[in-house]
Amino acid sequence: MTTTDWDAYAGTYRQLVDESTVPPLLAGVMSASRGTMIDVGCGDGILLDLVRAAFGETWTIQGFEISAARAEIARARGHEVSADERGIVPAPSGTFDLVTSTHVIEHAPDDHAYARELARLVRPGGLVYVETPVKLRGAWYFRRNPEAGWVLDPTHVREYRSAAAVNAVLESAGLEVIAEDLTQVRFPLAAAELLVRRLARLPQPTGARNGVGAVEVSIPRYRQQAVLARRRADA
Repeated sequence: MTTTDWDAYAGTYRQLVDESTVPPLLAGVMSASRGTMIDVGCGDGILLDLVRAAFGETWTIQGFEISAARAEIARARGHEVSADERGIVPAPSGTFDLVTSTHVIEHAPDDHAYARELARLVRPGGLVYVETPVKLRGAWYFRRNPEAGWVLDPTHVREYRSAAAVNAVLESAGLEVIAEDLTQVRFPLAAAELLVRRLARLPQPTGARNGVGAVEVSIPRYRQQAVLARRRADA
């Protein structure tokens, strides 16, 4: 995708708020230390908001985004965010104590190269935190990508079939997996109602919400894999 494509995508598929606090694996390490963090593929800055609220006094945070439109949204929220349509993070190797990337690696044309970039950015002994969906046997969703088949998002070029597959990609980049968490993928009920109405060609309700709601439902046979990995000193 070009920058224009990503900006169009950002306008079509808004970033859903699926977490109201810093994810547990991430919160655990951030509460026990301090340092510098970059969120690669920070989107509208939602995770940056959560981290700033919880750990803004002990962590210096910034973001990176391939979509200029989303980078501007994150900047408007008060965050330092760089952007590059080529996906090149403008930072020297080993700059950060912590690198995060949530729901980005499944979009990357080359996931092994993407994992190497995350590993490059973190100092030896530093930590990388990644989230991505895992598609278990029998899982199905209504969107389609020519490369990946039926997927949660049409720009997913892959959806991993196991937690071990996610870990293997990170380990190939010189990262050592030290903790992981597998949880349900949940979908806002308000968005599900709009989807059903659209598929059935029913009129949308007046004042329909934009897909973010307090009530959520699980997507069958999909899980979210959260992984915390450490950059090996010899990598």
